[in-house]
Amino acid sequence: MKLQEKSYLIQLVVLMLFMVGGMLIFNSLGELIILLIYHTPSILEASDPVTAIRITQALATVGAFLLPSLLFAYCQDRQWFNYNLANRHAPQSMVNMVLILSVTLLPVVGLLSSFNQHIMPQEGAVADFMRNLEDAADQILGLVTSQRSSWDLICNILIFAVLAGICEEFFFQGALQPLLTNWSKNPHIGILLTALIFSALHFQFYGFIPRFLLGIYLGYLFYWSKSLWLPILAHVLHNALSLIIDYTLQGRGIDTDSLQYTDVRGSIPVAATCALVSAMAIVFLWRTYRDGETYDV
Repeated sequence: MKLQEKSYLIQLVVLMLFMVGGMLIFNSLGELIILLIYHTPSILEASDPVTAIRITQALATVGAFLLPSLLFAYCQDRQWFNYNLANRHAPQSMVNMVLILSVTLLPVVGLLSSFNQHIMPQEGAVADFMRNLEDAADQILGLVTSQRSSWDLICNILIFAVLAGICEEFFFQGALQPLLTNWSKNPHIGILLTALIFSALHFQFYGFIPRFLLGIYLGYLFYWSKSLWLPILAHVLHNALSLIIDYTLQGRGIDTDSLQYTDVRGSIPVAATCALVSAMAIVFLWRTYRDGETYDV
């Protein structure tokens, strides 16, 4: 019996079991590889912690997101790329708009991040808990992005942009969003719930709002284009451009860890202009969907 014939609760449980199982297996595999190479189970104690982080991150991403989503899709209808719409592509006009949005959304995200940090609690047990999570993530990412060679930038883009974008989109838009949409009988609820889970699972509350809105954006790209590859393109480009900007700023001696977007002169007018252009591009995407300009491979 195919999984799609089961209840939505059973389908959700199966997807979560695949995710937990993948995380346990691939995280253990990563720890074993680090132990064999560096003779320590701790990536921060390895002689080359940056490479150790990249190895474990790549394995964790595949194990937690890509493998579970592919197994889930296959269990649905015995096809790997049908349920997740990875066997379709979007109109070139939509691709062109995503290329524009990959640039114009960056200042908007930067402004939203500053706003998010400003409204979060600054003192107390809750603030300390959230900061500890942020600091742990920043420590890992800071080690990786502190490397200054072009090769390091390429490796970071491949792992934290290309691989992360593909794996996360296969899971969130390709597996979770269709499941939640079918359960709620409403694509908009499915998109909102998926974006909420997408942002929450990053455990970085000081960036929750922009990540939630990005999740909504990616969800609608999937819904409008009927293709998984459009949100994958948007996700990869967003992460890659963010890494390139961080690399460039650090190369100029700017401390990106403490830099707020609003600290940059003229940031508000730039963000406002980019928000207007982004809104126009998103309206164009919606009109393309409304006019039915989507098709199969």
